Amino acid sequence: MVPSNEVGRARKTGVAVPDTVLEKALVLLSRYREVSIAVVAIVLVVYFQFGSDGGFLTAQFQSVVLRDTGRLGLIAVAEVLLMITGEIDLSLSGTFSLAPYIMVLMSIAWGVPLAVGAVVGILLGVLVGLVNGLLTVRFRVPSLISTVGTLFFLQGIVVSIYNSQPIIAPTEEPFNAIFGENLADPSGSIWSLTGITAFTPFLWTVLVVAAIALVLNRTTFGLHTIATGSNITGAREIGIRTDRVKICNFMIAGACAAFAGIINTAQFASADPQAGSPYLTLQAIAAAVIGGTSLLGGSGTPVGALIGAFVVASLNNGLVMVGAQATVSDVYLGAAIVAAMVLNIQVDRLRTRRRV
Repeated sequence: MVPSNEVGRARKTGVAVPDTVLEKALVLLSRYREVSIAVVAIVLVVYFQFGSDGGFLTAQFQSVVLRDTGRLGLIAVAEVLLMITGEIDLSLSGTFSLAPYIMVLMSIAWGVPLAVGAVVGILLGVLVGLVNGLLTVRFRVPSLISTVGTLFFLQGIVVSIYNSQPIIAPTEEPFNAIFGENLADPSGSIWSLTGITAFTPFLWTVLVVAAIALVLNRTTFGLHTIATGSNITGAREIGIRTDRVKICNFMIAGACAAFAGIINTAQFASADPQAGSPYLTLQAIAAAVIGGTSLLGGSGTPVGALIGAFVVASLNNGLVMVGAQATVSDVYLGAAIVAAMVLNIQVDRLRTRRRV
């Protein structure tokens, strides 16, 4: 509750003070956008845990949910960076497929260690991001169009390299163990080496999300990223190189997508050209939006995107576990996106009113 003297001071300075319970809740969400989606995630966990007779929170099932969360989360946090600047990248699923495919081919054809191939794959993702960024900011092609073109280009390359066939990835230790080579064994301990490596893809995603959140909130580059999306004209007037900021974020996004594909291949020991369907990118964008990132630019939260990815992964897997048809998850996901967008718009309006 706000003290009366602070309320009076706020009114004198022209800051709107929340009066109703709804406005106070929206103020809380405007400060901590992760709160609402975290509550939704907890409710889903409780529902699926009871609906599956205790099976949802088992180590074996959570290894699947968190595996999907990690894959979606890496791409979602990449989209967050771009959406904050007012851009979007629909080609990330193509990078997700191409980078590990090149890694495995280099290992099979030339005997290149997987670790070296992984670095090459990530650099390839950076290069794709650079191309997308240049097309968007130098040639003024809307990112929605430029990245769709890049998506089809990458998909065409990856399906023509090896006649659209999956390639069995060689096993090299400790590379495979580090990036998660197992699913949880229901008869084994979660604290065994096999149990821990079942969750390493998710742990890698948590590290990346934490790093990006730190960059956004504690570095000059992060402040420039937010300023670019909030008011690009004003950002340019104070000397921010907005074009460079956007290009750098496209490059980071490409690296994240490539890294996600490499982790996915390490876990399944197979590079599949169809692994990165456009649906993967759309689900990642949904996770970012559900997590509190605005499609209008200027605001976003990597942590919220990760929680949003967990919500999407839980819906995809939990509904099937409780006996619903697989297609039903799309209904709930669509409703969640619409609800999240309405909430984001209301929060943005409240934030604008409080500045008046």
